[in-house]
Amino acid sequence: MNYKKRYGILNRLLYRVAFYTKKTQYAFANFEKKLYQEKLKKVSINNPVFISGLPRAGTTILLRLLWRTNEFATYIYQDMPFILCPLLWHKYSSYFTKDTGKRERTHGDGIKISGKSPEAFEELIWKYFWPDHYQTNNIKPWTSGEKNKEFSNFFKSHIKKIITIRKSIISKQGRYLSKNNLNISRLALLLEPFNKGVFLVPFREPLQQAASMLRQHKRLLSIQKKNSFITEYMKAIGHHEFGKTLKPINFNNWLNKPSNPSKMTFWVKYWIAAYSFIIEQAKDSVILISYEKLFKKPKLSLHQLQDLLGLPQDKLASQFRQLHSPRLYSVQEKELSKSLLKKASDIYTYLRKKSFI
Repeated sequence: MNYKKRYGILNRLLYRVAFYTKKTQYAFANFEKKLYQEKLKKVSINNPVFISGLPRAGTTILLRLLWRTNEFATYIYQDMPFILCPLLWHKYSSYFTKDTGKRERTHGDGIKISGKSPEAFEELIWKYFWPDHYQTNNIKPWTSGEKNKEFSNFFKSHIKKIITIRKSIISKQGRYLSKNNLNISRLALLLEPFNKGVFLVPFREPLQQAASMLRQHKRLLSIQKKNSFITEYMKAIGHHEFGKTLKPINFNNWLNKPSNPSKMTFWVKYWIAAYSFIIEQAKDSVILISYEKLFKKPKLSLHQLQDLLGLPQDKLASQFRQLHSPRLYSVQEKELSKSLLKKASDIYTYLRKKSFI
């Protein structure tokens, strides 16, 4: 990908203005809430869907499939960079940005994106309201006892704004759709609209998912060496999954024992810590989805998911041909301890038994 072309001088300037004016954006967000209050009063938040999980298990694929049903409202790339005040930015963004057509995304996994493609930008809101959770080298999970009324009110209003922006291309119901991998650190929260929504949490065979995460980490490090703006961008949007901006979620203090993210062991331990936490915190609203089954039986899996989410007939299931066999990685298991392998295997077996798909 040509990053200089994608993020030219004017684009970088615009993004930096947004990155360093979050308080101003917040002020504009409150202004637009008053400006559009009559419109927003008519918008309801019904059965939102939150896609979350460790990366490289199909969260982006699920986002794209659900987006194509035209039943959901979510972010698209053109919503950047003024995420906190989406209505005002949507009104004037065409004067500053233009869609340059489809291109392969940073991950190098063959997925093509454009300005109209769905993406995950919700984390900017969490970073603004909960800065103490973002430690120097990790992210502290949320607990059920934490309250932030200001955040709850802002988040609900913000969701209504996203639904309003997408009204012209989605159904009348306009359900909110979120893809945010860091939301697995918030499963214990009782804040609205979390307690009204459904969480789709995909998981993958641990060694394959860990190998894919390690590959992405190394890939992003290489990209960031060539273009420092990518690091700045990732940090600003809350992309702490890989590369120089890596901040693993410290599930049950698993990071108390030092581990090297350039090694496979780190990512297997992260997988164990993450999905152990998910098992502990999972409520009825958490729907586990097997990555392997999704690809092995795509038509059946999408039919099941379609029925679960109450989507119109065949809006999701008809897309089963979009699911192609994923890349398989060669893993040197001798680098991993037997106890680590057994623990990962046991958790994976449990997840498969409890999975909806």
